[in-house]
Amino acid sequence: MIYEELLNQKINSINFTQKLFERTNLGFFAKNIEGKIISLNTFMLSIYGVDKKSTVLGKCDYDFLPAHFAKSIIKDDQFVLKEGKSIIDKIEMVPFVDFKTYWLKTSKYPIFDNKNNVIGLIGVTSKLNENGAYNFKNKKLIKVLKYMETHIDKKISLDDLCEIALMSKTSLLRNFKEDFKISPIAYLKKVRLHLACKMLRNSDKDLSSIAYSCGYHDQSHFNKDFKAMLNETPKKYKIRYENLNS
Repeated sequence: MIYEELLNQKINSINFTQKLFERTNLGFFAKNIEGKIISLNTFMLSIYGVDKKSTVLGKCDYDFLPAHFAKSIIKDDQFVLKEGKSIIDKIEMVPFVDFKTYWLKTSKYPIFDNKNNVIGLIGVTSKLNENGAYNFKNKKLIKVLKYMETHIDKKISLDDLCEIALMSKTSLLRNFKEDFKISPIAYLKKVRLHLACKMLRNSDKDLSSIAYSCGYHDQSHFNKDFKAMLNETPKKYKIRYENLNS
């Protein structure tokens, strides 16, 4: 049996499984040997920042997710696809554009053909905290995140965050890194660039307006941060995404 026919049989079974997962609070996805998405349930749309499954099918994670996030996902995919081994319950922290910080627990399993060759993978993911609220060791961090959310289009300094949290710089940095593994300013930059990516994909606003909406009042600073994290300029990112959907 040729590869395409066999994969089609697998996809029929995969799609049936996907429909079952629609009734759960779990994410389900499947990818072919090239890492392209061939099936997913509605849960996954919020992760990719789109409204329709058809927008995602046939594409890969780099087409939708910031490079620093997609790179980690694809690295795990390649391990499963090349080694034929599963990855069980890997936990990753993901800052979403709604400022809720989700800890995702993901498992990936290889799909084999009749000759025991890997031809794809399926995955299941879940939020460790369904409402998006993390149980911070220091509750003052909630105020910090709320301030970031309501002032996303404004300039925010570490001094501002310390004032909101009523904490010293040393204390804020230590507490924030305990929960997020990065500094509050680095976290803010990640969320801003997540938001910029979403706006570049879905908004008709010009680049300067998008930069301003994400808290960048200097276009060159926006371009620099964007390129450093995603390895391409905002303009090229927007054009690439438009070409994918043309």
